[in-house]
Amino acid sequence: VASLSAERRFAEPIGREEDVSATLTSLAATLATSLEAQGLGARALELALFRVDGFVARTMVATSRPIRAPKLVLDLFREKFAGLGETFDAGFGFDVIRLSVNQTGLQNPVQTDLAGDAIAEAGLGQLIDRIGARLGPARVGRIVAEDSHIPERAERFASAGDDDTKKSAGAPPSFDPDAVIDRPLRLFARPEPVEAIAEVPDGPPIRFRWRRTLYRVARAEGPERIASEWWRNDDLTRDYFRVEDVSGHRFWLFREGLSARESLAPRWYMHGVFA
Repeated sequence: VASLSAERRFAEPIGREEDVSATLTSLAATLATSLEAQGLGARALELALFRVDGFVARTMVATSRPIRAPKLVLDLFREKFAGLGETFDAGFGFDVIRLSVNQTGLQNPVQTDLAGDAIAEAGLGQLIDRIGARLGPARVGRIVAEDSHIPERAERFASAGDDDTKKSAGAPPSFDPDAVIDRPLRLFARPEPVEAIAEVPDGPPIRFRWRRTLYRVARAEGPERIASEWWRNDDLTRDYFRVEDVSGHRFWLFREGLSARESLAPRWYMHGVFA
């Protein structure tokens, strides 16, 4: 159900794309005034083109953040039509054009700072909306932080326009630029088992076999100990090591299970490779 709508009726039907674009911009400006008065922006819009022969062409677009600028609305519908690949068929002309706002969201005024952060954020939002209009909103995603230190559970993909990601994922962890942890460029979705031999039970591996290939370790850093969430009792503690073999290849391995405390025979896994 549309929360706001504006329409234009014509005594003489129109059929040119330029006239439809101009009418759409005018209707968007009318809706923008109403949205601004309520402190809202549009999150989903529908354009209905009524032909004189009774056919109604309906097109919907969705946005990743509330908008109300007429130019942005026009650009989104242009991208939508381009993505559909349909030719403009006005038939004998349109006698009614209606623009409706089907979903809204709060849109507070944003003051642009000298660093241009607000401009950059707005530009990114426009890019996401245009790609979503052309390819579909479900094809545009973003990475959302999760409340876990386990690498494969520390993040997830969500829709770029999902407003509930922060509610479901919790507040994102604070970022300390002086405490950046070295992570591999390629992280496997699931750790792969390896056969490893270490000099001491809690030490790094001196050689390991992965994917049927034997590697001899020349240098190693670690361990970096990562434990599971306290409410999970089925996961073992992990000790991660950054190792480099004699050929210069760098790997990210971990030993699962503390020796003599959590497991009598800790197992080794490969979780990623460095560039």
